[in-house]
Amino acid sequence: MNEPDQIPGRICGSAGGVYVLLPVLNEIANIDELLRRIAAALQDGPYTIGIVDDGSTDGTIEYLQDRMKSSGHRLHLICRKKTLRASQRGAALRTLMLWGLENTDHRVFVEIDGDLSHRPEEIHAGIQLVSGGGFDVAIASKYREGSQVINRPAGRRLVSRVCSIAVGFLLSRRIRDYSNGFRFYTRAAAGLAAGHAYRYGSPIYLSEILALWMRHGMRIVEFPSIYVGRNEGVSKLRIADLLKASLAIFEISARYHVLGFPRQRTGNAASQRRG
Repeated sequence: MNEPDQIPGRICGSAGGVYVLLPVLNEIANIDELLRRIAAALQDGPYTIGIVDDGSTDGTIEYLQDRMKSSGHRLHLICRKKTLRASQRGAALRTLMLWGLENTDHRVFVEIDGDLSHRPEEIHAGIQLVSGGGFDVAIASKYREGSQVINRPAGRRLVSRVCSIAVGFLLSRRIRDYSNGFRFYTRAAAGLAAGHAYRYGSPIYLSEILALWMRHGMRIVEFPSIYVGRNEGVSKLRIADLLKASLAIFEISARYHVLGFPRQRTGNAASQRRG
C-alpha cells in the first residue's frame, strides 16, 4: 500500500478537533468543491481530512498530491488498488478510522461520501450532537421528518427504503437509515469499533458497525438531512450483490441478538475478511 504524505507521529494541534473520513474513487469532478466546502464548515477549529483512494484513474490522486504540496493542507492520503469489483467502502472506512485513532487526538469522527451526495454544510449539526455529551453516534438520515432526497430515481428510492425497513426489522427499528454513510461519532465509539473484528469490507460494513454500537449500548440519534443523488439508478444494482447483502444482514442480526461481536485479534485490526 502506498501512502503519500505519511506523517510521522501524531498530528500537532489535533486535540479536540474533527477527523473527516473520506473514501474516494474517480472523483475529480467533485473533489475540489467538496474539500472547499468541508474546510468552510470546519474553519473554526482544528481538523484533519483522511482520504483513501481505491485506484482512481481520472486524476483524483494527482490533484490531491498537488494540493498537499502546500503548507497547512490538513490532508492525509492513502492510496490503494481496488482488487474486487464490488465497492470496498467499508474496508476504506476501517483503514481511515484506524489511522485517525493512531495518528490524531481528534474527539469527533465524521464519515462523508466523496461525490457531493452529502452536504458539508450539515457537518456542524452532526458535530453538535456528539460533542455535547448527549450522544455517541449521529446519523444524517434520509428518513427522518424534514429530510429530503433529491435527484434520485424513484426506483432507487424504493429499493433503498425497502432495504432499510428490512434491516430495521432484523436488527432494531429504532434506526431508520442503516445505509447512509454520512455519520458522526465520538472517539470512544471509534475505539469500540476498532477493538472488535469486522467481517465486511463492502458498504454492509455500515450496518455491521451500527449493530456493534447498538449491542454495546451506544447512544445513537438520527437527524434530518438532504441527500443528493449522484448518477444512481436501479440498473446499477446487481442481483448477486443484493443477495450477498441479504445474507450478510442475517449474519449480522445473529451476532447482534445472540452471538455477540468478537474482539479484534492483536495485529489484525485492519484486515478485511469478506467483500
